[in-house]
Amino acid sequence: MIESATSFRKRADVRYRKVGGEGVVVKQAAGEVLVLSEVGARVLDLLEAGAGVDGLLRTLAGEYDIDQATLERDVLVHLQELFDAEVIEIAPAPAAFADTPASPA
Repeated sequence: MIESATSFRKRADVRYRKVGGEGVVVKQAAGEVLVLSEVGARVLDLLEAGAGVDGLLRTLAGEYDIDQATLERDVLVHLQELFDAEVIEIAPAPAAFADTPASPA
């Protein structure tokens, strides 16, 4: 289940380019080509820029005239579709640095 704190990234075998207002996704390993709508392309642009789900929602809320509940539902559905189509994957959480005491010299 996708949560607001989840971060995604484009899979390594996926190539993406904008053509006109649409996004073209090439899944190299599968030999598939997908076409994304303008909004779908924007979502992938934001993911590539490092936005998490919360960041996507904040940015898109400022760009589109849509109520928050509908926006959240639509974005989560779209992310799930991209995930299921193996275009994106869950990004690993940043490594936490443990406080380790310095060893005596």
